[in-house]
Amino acid sequence: MNKLLLLGSVVSPCPPLLQGGTERVAYYQAKQLAKRGVPLLFVGAPGTVDNFSKQLEIEHEEQSSTILKAIEFIEIGGGTAHGNQEDKKIMNPSQTEASRLLRLEMVHLAQVLSLMDDRRNDYAAILTNMRGEAVFLSTARMLGKPIIPVMHLNVFAELASLFQKYQTPIITISHAQQTSFPSLSYLDTIYNPVHIESLPYNPTPRNYALMMGTIGFHKNQKDAITACKLAGMPLILAGKIRDQDYFNREIKPHIDGKTVTYHGELEFGVKLKLYREARVFLFPVTWQEPFGLVLIEALACGTPVIAYPHGGPAEIVQEGVTGFLVRSPEQIAEKIGLLNTIDRSACRKDAQERFSDHIIGEQYYTTLIPFLNHE
Repeated sequence: MNKLLLLGSVVSPCPPLLQGGTERVAYYQAKQLAKRGVPLLFVGAPGTVDNFSKQLEIEHEEQSSTILKAIEFIEIGGGTAHGNQEDKKIMNPSQTEASRLLRLEMVHLAQVLSLMDDRRNDYAAILTNMRGEAVFLSTARMLGKPIIPVMHLNVFAELASLFQKYQTPIITISHAQQTSFPSLSYLDTIYNPVHIESLPYNPTPRNYALMMGTIGFHKNQKDAITACKLAGMPLILAGKIRDQDYFNREIKPHIDGKTVTYHGELEFGVKLKLYREARVFLFPVTWQEPFGLVLIEALACGTPVIAYPHGGPAEIVQEGVTGFLVRSPEQIAEKIGLLNTIDRSACRKDAQERFSDHIIGEQYYTTLIPFLNHE
């Protein structure tokens, strides 16, 4: 079988130690494809080799040696092995221009382009998870290599125009991503995966709501706070701060350590405890969320989800079975009062049947194998 060039991230290692859903998905793609005999060139930021091996150990993966033998790791990029928030701390704003992180990422993407050219005889196709996917399209065509972007972010008009020009086969992570530009060459919709065995089921939660993810207007932690105050349920927030002004204005005044508690970015073990012990996971996003990896992580632990139906969450939440889809803080509060109608074991079962990395890995394998067997 021909090799696949799998592009993970030049920003964070795959997987990261802290926040980074795209990088974690790239890890599962590599793991599952390698288990199925696909030889890989796998590109991730520095720290990928160590983090990848450690994650296999954490998951007690019985085929670790087989997986690692199938993968040639290539580390390109920067970072601290933790994630974007930590990476920003290593930049001294008094010594660098405001665009330095963007410029640095462009340099790393250029290094990936160089790799694509230098190793052109070593792979048959490219699967990319990297933001900035547009920069790869013309080079892939010149090299005669099919390139398949996985759209972890939504398609916009200028990008759609390029995809149309190059007739790019695209993998989306929700069906909702395909609605804005239905004429593009969509190869498949493959949901993001979770490793079920790393997310133990808990039938006896504590009495608090959880919202985990980047702190910003588009994630809308404000509505979660409002809803929990209406319902009389404590709320725990966790995640890196994207919009400091939003945090200072809408979130910080409510943090008292009792009704509202805030944690920053968390390592996996701490996140897992919060997922498992939460009564409910809240996700009142205001934008068209491409997927919502945190939702399926919560469901895997048996924690039901109450979300706004914008994008991916509408495909994840099974109404009245694994949670509720609502449109206001008042409706969130109302559904919090109905949580006793949700069977936590049904949440776990749904995550196992639809989002297990074994199942998602098979989808990737089936979708990509024609590109790898083509001569």
